[in-house]
Amino acid sequence: MQNNSTLGWGKMQESNIEIWDTNPVFRNDFVSTKDWLKLFFYPKKYFLYRKIKKHVAKQFTYKSKNERIRILDVGCGTGSSVIDFKKMFGRKVEVYGLDVIKLQIDIAREKIKQNGVWAEVVWYDGEIFPFESNYFDVIYTSDVLGHIKNVRSWLKEINRVLKPGGLLAMFSESKLGKHAWIRNYLFKHGLNTDPHAEVHISLYSKKRLREMITEADFDIESIKGLSWASFLLYPDEFYDKLQNQKKFLFLKFLNKIFYKIKKKFHPFSTAGCELFSLIVALVFGKRIEAQGYIIIAHKK
Repeated sequence: MQNNSTLGWGKMQESNIEIWDTNPVFRNDFVSTKDWLKLFFYPKKYFLYRKIKKHVAKQFTYKSKNERIRILDVGCGTGSSVIDFKKMFGRKVEVYGLDVIKLQIDIAREKIKQNGVWAEVVWYDGEIFPFESNYFDVIYTSDVLGHIKNVRSWLKEINRVLKPGGLLAMFSESKLGKHAWIRNYLFKHGLNTDPHAEVHISLYSKKRLREMITEADFDIESIKGLSWASFLLYPDEFYDKLQNQKKFLFLKFLNKIFYKIKKKFHPFSTAGCELFSLIVALVFGKRIEAQGYIIIAHKK
């Protein structure tokens, strides 16, 4: 039986460790059309999961029956995406998870058992991936790059373990872009509203992200801005820091209203905000420069 309780998303523990714990999107034994429709309310996963599905399907067309297709989730947290991938592909695909926090690995192993799938999750030291070169067909990583000390070395490791032509499906946090109007205004006036400011140590502009990924020997297929209009869609990210300020009275007032409305009508308000975020990314994603990007690339 599955456990619905989680430790939370990006929550700080007493040990000053940030924990990323959510349940899988796909909760049933087999992924149905209805399950895929859930992705409309998970914008990051909508883009990344669908791209991974297409890439894996393409691999099946020309690989022999004895050849294994392998997916690696770098920064797997407590295993929600690892479980999703196993339910998407079953025994046809080997799925692995990698993380630097031992508590998350322990929780991931338990969740994998609870969900009745097999996947291997491994702790590593944050530097060298414990896999041989050219081992994986797909690497998925979300909300990780901003926490990495040496991003160049990390990208090289991703490239090393990925097969030539392999897919990198990534969501990356970034520096504030030109379309993050309210966050930029607050930042220029001394207030950093990044909800994970304490642990974000490597944030780059869209241009610099593109350069670094290209330098790591990847061909970039697309970069889409995602985290836009966050003051309206995600007022909870602003709430604690902004409401503790003596200034910004008008923004504090609006933030309190948006926060209370979203909280009162949750989960419908949350679902609506996520759906709106997805639509904006689909229509304007290539032009938006805010605070997060969906990146699709292939190893040269």
